[in-house]
Amino acid sequence: MDAPTLALHRTTLTALTALMSQWSSLEFQRRITAECGVSLDPVGVRALYVLGIAGGAERPSVIADDLHLTRPSTSKLIARLTAAGLVERTPDSSDGRSARIALTADGRRTYEQLVSAGVAMLADATSDWEAEDVRTLSTLLVRFTDALLAPAEGAPSVGRMTSATSESAH
Repeated sequence: MDAPTLALHRTTLTALTALMSQWSSLEFQRRITAECGVSLDPVGVRALYVLGIAGGAERPSVIADDLHLTRPSTSKLIARLTAAGLVERTPDSSDGRSARIALTADGRRTYEQLVSAGVAMLADATSDWEAEDVRTLSTLLVRFTDALLAPAEGAPSVGRMTSATSESAH
């Protein structure tokens, strides 16, 4: 790798690290949920995103894998979200022995509030950009994320978020 390309990758890595650190910080997550009027811990927020991006329902094992939680921690999370009226267990039509965790109407509304807050933040950050620059950022970021998160052969897909998100954005 030549020096200019190495410098570009280092700059990109620094920017991505700063963004991920900020976005995933407890303080940032608390601020966003407070602004939305949502009373959820960061893991609950992430669970709603997993379900919302998946179309509203997912198997508990997928939630556990996506959130890097143990099965017992996932069960406790699902119990908290169920008690809050945000999710419910539904039969899995493809496997009668299994259940899926589905967003309730309140869960869907809460998910949409969180997405709206994220969209507003992106709109604020790019408010003085040309529309073409915003389109270019979106296109390249989805392409980059898909390439970076492309699953190893035989591994479960972790990049489905970018495809679902990019489809809903167009």
